[in-house]
Amino acid sequence: MQTGFRTIRTVDVSDIHMRDPFVFPHAAEGKYYLFGTTFADGCGDKDPIFEVYVSEDLRSWTGPYVAFQPPKGFWGVRHYWAPEVFEIDGKFYMFASFKGGIGENRGTGILVADHPAGPYRPHSDGPVTLPGCECLDGTFYEDEDGQRWIVFCHEWTEIYEGRIKALRLTRDLKASYGEPVEILNAAEMKWIRLFGDPRIEKQGYLTDAPFLYKARNGELILLWSSYSVPNYGDAGLGGYTVAIARSASGRIEGPWTHDDRLLLDRNAGHSSLFRDFQGQLWISTHHPDTPHGQERPLFLPVEEIENGLKLRE
Repeated sequence: MQTGFRTIRTVDVSDIHMRDPFVFPHAAEGKYYLFGTTFADGCGDKDPIFEVYVSEDLRSWTGPYVAFQPPKGFWGVRHYWAPEVFEIDGKFYMFASFKGGIGENRGTGILVADHPAGPYRPHSDGPVTLPGCECLDGTFYEDEDGQRWIVFCHEWTEIYEGRIKALRLTRDLKASYGEPVEILNAAEMKWIRLFGDPRIEKQGYLTDAPFLYKARNGELILLWSSYSVPNYGDAGLGGYTVAIARSASGRIEGPWTHDDRLLLDRNAGHSSLFRDFQGQLWISTHHPDTPHGQERPLFLPVEEIENGLKLRE
């Protein structure tokens, strides 16, 4: 693993400042690799990078090591957000959000490495999300026919009513193709509230963090995040949430329905799922979402029930 300019330490998970945490369990080594949004815009004379921590027990983590250091001329210049890592065809692919230069959009690009910790190198030729559109938080899914997909958010900052969409990927993961499949329109959710950013004097219905899980009953479950109205969910905080959509057909093409009940409403979100080496299913999320600067990775046990997922009591 590459060491960078930050001090390598072994710390408790509660001491890691990170948004959008993603855990990749590497069974061959018996180790967990933790990625997330950390050094997203660089600092001083240091360019933005993606970092990684490593653990054997999900509690004590060593890092941060450098997972991806952009080469000179790389298209993504800032907003290094929400990396997710998948093992595909014997290699490790990172799907991550980047913002291009002036006049260029945000999008998800694909990186590749020979080891889950990296070093990662550019793989796709720029973003594989919708060209000419503001997109983020792309995740990977391969369906039962072997078709590879990227599922991503079409940003509320561009279209007001944020959407989650899917595009087909070429087998080599170099590019996307075809017409997008729309999975959801955030404005249609009964629990959602307008999100505002005073810096750009805009409001809209935000979509974040799609992540897919194939349930035992054949349904395809989608986790995603936005902001809920107060007094709605399990804790009623009216903050950052985790919602569930489902495709009864088990296919990206749907049709999709949307649970009125939120999986999480605890000022926590941007979630993914993973299994530990004992087979327990966990949700990885950051908590709290606000105030900014306090975000930490949080792992909560989850169980699959007849009609979906629930937090384990």
